Amino acid sequence: MSLINEGKGGPPRASSVLPAPTEKSPGTSTPAPPNGGFDAWLRVFAAWLIFINTWGLTQTYGTFQEFYEGAHLSGRSASDISWIGSMQSFLVVIIGVIAGPLFDIGLLKPCLFVGSVLIVFGMMMLSLCQEYWQIFLAQGIVVGFGGGMLYIPAVAMVTTQFTTRRPIAVGLASSGSSIGGIIFPLMFRNIQPQAGFGWAVRAIAFVILSTLCAALVILGRHEQPRPAKRRTFKTLFAFAALKEPRFLAFTVSLFFIFLGFYIPLFYVPLYAQYALETSEDLAYNLVAIVNAGSFFGRILPFLVVRLLPVYNLAFWTAVSAVLLFCWIAIHNVAGFIVWTVLYGFASGVIISASPSVVAHKTLCPEITNIGSRLGLSWAFAAAGILIGTPIAGAGVNIASANFIVGQTFSGAMMAAGVVLLLVPTWSVFRYKSPV
Repeated sequence: MSLINEGKGGPPRASSVLPAPTEKSPGTSTPAPPNGGFDAWLRVFAAWLIFINTWGLTQTYGTFQEFYEGAHLSGRSASDISWIGSMQSFLVVIIGVIAGPLFDIGLLKPCLFVGSVLIVFGMMMLSLCQEYWQIFLAQGIVVGFGGGMLYIPAVAMVTTQFTTRRPIAVGLASSGSSIGGIIFPLMFRNIQPQAGFGWAVRAIAFVILSTLCAALVILGRHEQPRPAKRRTFKTLFAFAALKEPRFLAFTVSLFFIFLGFYIPLFYVPLYAQYALETSEDLAYNLVAIVNAGSFFGRILPFLVVRLLPVYNLAFWTAVSAVLLFCWIAIHNVAGFIVWTVLYGFASGVIISASPSVVAHKTLCPEITNIGSRLGLSWAFAAAGILIGTPIAGAGVNIASANFIVGQTFSGAMMAAGVVLLLVPTWSVFRYKSPV
């Protein structure tokens, strides 16, 4: 079955659909991606290890939020505490504005080394922290900055190795974040009661150290191609892309999507414990359950249904919006567990499909600029990540177990993102190339 609308008169020419690109490739020619092979899949594995320690770590924050509420930071509001996780997630994404162009000029390995050092150092320092400002600095700033030096270069590395297999390659790589989101909460929950907060965090840091060292060793044997021509500031930072309506609509849609995206991931344990009166153990484990659902969401949609990433993204973002509104009506534990699995699945598609959408020729005419365009598009997502959960937290009343403001806000923001996604979806629908 054809995936592209060919119309009655045959497929439209790209030039009749897309305006002239606003930027030029810096090289004289761009070699075709291998679209497979041992080296390409080995890079996917390295990116999988990196995802464990970037998005996987940020998706663990719900466990830390629940712990801080009852221990280290019990005197602080839910909104104050959520700023730590929001800052960490914000920096993981916003630093891509710098790390993406650095990837484009051939500096992948320095980015990965600096990011790895910062994440491990930040987690080790977190294990010693007691005060709010200390935790904010170590976990929010240092770990977040380190993750930002890793995330966009890892995604860009995978997207430049594949064409038709790009969605499944990115999905497999991003599934690492689900593995991290399962392992780290379980580690924290099982180690912290016996050995204390410090050793629980240090144990996680040692896992991060070993997996990132493995990724650096794997990538150490690969040479990244350098651009044939010197990059100017204008070509290095793809700000001209914001003049393209389809690219601008996509980036703004990410802002609204991520205003609502992280709210369930931060507040699932608190909702379970205070609104549903579950045990503390189950409240912690729900973070792992969400990430287990996310694991399958990052892979299965691209294996079972051969749809372009933008179609998967639009459909599952709409499903996420519906699920977020349904959250308001869930008042029993069994229903909430089912809901966490479903939302985890849908949110997994959002994370894995977005980079492949940016790599499509309608949004990135020259693959040599993929790092810059990924960084720029995710900068908008970063703004949503930064302010979304604190806004929701300001409306959450733990004492009365009232979460309806946060639930409604997250659903409304996700729905707004769906509307804006219609613009790039229509552009891809009219374009003749599937990649």
